Amino acid sequence: MAVDFKTFIELAPTVSEARFPVLMRGRHGIGKSQVVYQIAEAVKLPVVERRASQMADTGDVIGVPEPKESEYGRITTFAPMGWFARACSEPCILFFDEVDRANNDVRQSLMELTDSRKIAGHHLHPDTIVISMVNGGSHDENNAYQVSELDPAEHDRWWHVNLEPSVDDWTAWADGKIDPII
Repeated sequence: MAVDFKTFIELAPTVSEARFPVLMRGRHGIGKSQVVYQIAEAVKLPVVERRASQMADTGDVIGVPEPKESEYGRITTFAPMGWFARACSEPCILFFDEVDRANNDVRQSLMELTDSRKIAGHHLHPDTIVISMVNGGSHDENNAYQVSELDPAEHDRWWHVNLEPSVDDWTAWADGKIDPII
């Protein structure tokens, strides 16, 4: 089912209040990323943006090993990356772009985040909203995108929406931004 931008922006706060991670799918260049920033403006939250496709391995998600003394002796925990520490410390929109271009290890690490709102024992702030983007998928009948299809377990962790902008969406976006003659 395709949804236009206006409808999605109206639905997003309700889905976000339920803390469902959102996965938006749509063709490149239609303004999916801008929708995230519009939602952030509407709910008055900052956006912490990460390109999943540029994360090299699991460490870019779960953090770096950090040795510590504990009641069990010397152990290793994981110090969170700065972007994740922020999403755990304060409410924000945690935005992962190009999830379907990420390597399998990164995508598997993101599963814990979308399933239980935590990674390596660090929990997201209760008011943090998780939104991700993909270009590939069922709308791409020509198989033109060089992406990896998410497996069924990954799909189950998201609330999915296929974005297709309408003429009204474009007109609303263009108002005051382009010459009226267009």
